[in-house]
Amino acid sequence: MVNIVVAVEESEESMRACEWACKHLLTAQADIQQSYNFILLHVQPTSCVSTGPAYIPSDQVFELLQLQTKRTTQRILKRALTICDRYGVKAETHVVIGKANERICEAAAKLGAHFLVVGSHGHGTFIRAIRGSVSDYCARNAVCPVVVVNKKVF
Repeated sequence: MVNIVVAVEESEESMRACEWACKHLLTAQADIQQSYNFILLHVQPTSCVSTGPAYIPSDQVFELLQLQTKRTTQRILKRALTICDRYGVKAETHVVIGKANERICEAAAKLGAHFLVVGSHGHGTFIRAIRGSVSDYCARNAVCPVVVVNKKVF
């Protein structure tokens, strides 16, 4: 059984990576006649708002923000599942909470990933230095091979 984990979030790059995995990894998979688990992984942020000494959200505001986060997660997974359906790929979903780069690598290890597929925004060196790069982090820290799909692939 081959476990393919695809990290998905709202970006077009993420959905492009999902489509690439459906088209290319599973086409090769069919040739060798092995079964697979195709897992769509989404990381929800730990906090919906930035709290500080000047602002502490009320319970109602916090609940509304949590509800919005769950709706966003459902929308993202539905979009990714639609891509999988288009290619005849059976997929399961997995959601974790935390900082994306760390939680993706942890989840991939726990799920026994043979491949981790992530999209790349294609930001330059300066932006990556300031904001960090999830794909770079995963390529350096995941316990399995990482396929980084950039926009030049399509």
